[in-house]
Amino acid sequence: MANIDPVKDMEVLDFFNPIDIDVIKGEKGFDEATWAQALAVNTTGQLDLAERKIVLIGIERSENDDGAANEIRKYLYRLGRPEYAEKIADLGNFKFGYLEKDYETLGFVLSELISNNHLPVLLNGSQEITWAQYLAFCYMKDYVNLVSFDPRLDFNMYENKKMLPDNFLQKIFMAEPSYLFGYANIGYQSHFTGQAVIDFLENLYFDLHRLGDVRADLSNLEPLLRSSHFASWDLSAIRQSDAPATLTPSPNGFYSEEACLLCRYSGIGSNMRSIGFYNFVPSLDRDGQTAHLTAQMIWYFVDGVMNQYPESPMENKDDFTKFITAIEGNHYQIVFYKSKRTDRWWMEVPINEKEFSGTRHIMPCSYNDYLAATRDEIPERWLNALKKFT
Repeated sequence: MANIDPVKDMEVLDFFNPIDIDVIKGEKGFDEATWAQALAVNTTGQLDLAERKIVLIGIERSENDDGAANEIRKYLYRLGRPEYAEKIADLGNFKFGYLEKDYETLGFVLSELISNNHLPVLLNGSQEITWAQYLAFCYMKDYVNLVSFDPRLDFNMYENKKMLPDNFLQKIFMAEPSYLFGYANIGYQSHFTGQAVIDFLENLYFDLHRLGDVRADLSNLEPLLRSSHFASWDLSAIRQSDAPATLTPSPNGFYSEEACLLCRYSGIGSNMRSIGFYNFVPSLDRDGQTAHLTAQMIWYFVDGVMNQYPESPMENKDDFTKFITAIEGNHYQIVFYKSKRTDRWWMEVPINEKEFSGTRHIMPCSYNDYLAATRDEIPERWLNALKKFT
């Protein structure tokens, strides 16, 4: 990673091409009470971001751009306007040539935005741009958790220094120094993933969640998403019938409403600091179906962000009920906390590393984890976390 010196009073918009609003508006124009009536849109190279929490970023290929970000905007701008719409800005399109310097520059821009309490939402591009999302936290020297929604595990077992769509995770995992604390995949499909890769990543104590397992009860994923700091969507994780215009469409995947629910879970977690929606191919779309769904996913993510309720058992103990469970036949005592305000759950995990011995990590969990402990079962989420801290 190259060293990029901070720029005082950096004009973030210098990195973006303004939006031609007439392309988005078309002949239909915009109705009242839609996002378009409240968004701050970069149409001239000038934009006041002072009160804008969410910042939309289109990815524009340096050559042969397919206009994917604008196709998403055509639907996003027309969605219903909630009261918080004034907190959203569209920065325009970032020119991206998929060269190392492009990842580093975008990562630096994202770090500047995040440092100033903006939450970037990236519209399209190839999913290896997730590397730029990660670089943002490297510049800030923040330890983070990544979650990806992907039918495949984009990790190769062989070394390849060139950035490729199927190995960007390798680039992130092998980065030095590393600021990645945890990684989770949601929605991988066994027929797309070699067992050797699954075994390797599980041995690193990463969380891998197969599509068939998570669809039974998506609410079990809420604690995982609550603890994630940045997210990456391969839109191919959605079944082809619901999202036909993706890079690697497949008959199996999440339903559209499930994708929207997962986006809202991602947004409502107060740790989330950037998200990207990738691998949309406009030329394959049918009546704008995939663009429209992506717009709705973004809408639900933003709705989650704007309805966040930050809370922690360590900061406001009076707002929590404490439960202590003992696992029969083991020496484990697991402490749980339930919020009196939101009914969300947390649990304590002991840290056994020498320099932190005797301390405890408080992590989000579910009611089902608590029920498992009351049945003398060690919750899998707790056990996996314990392995990380040993």
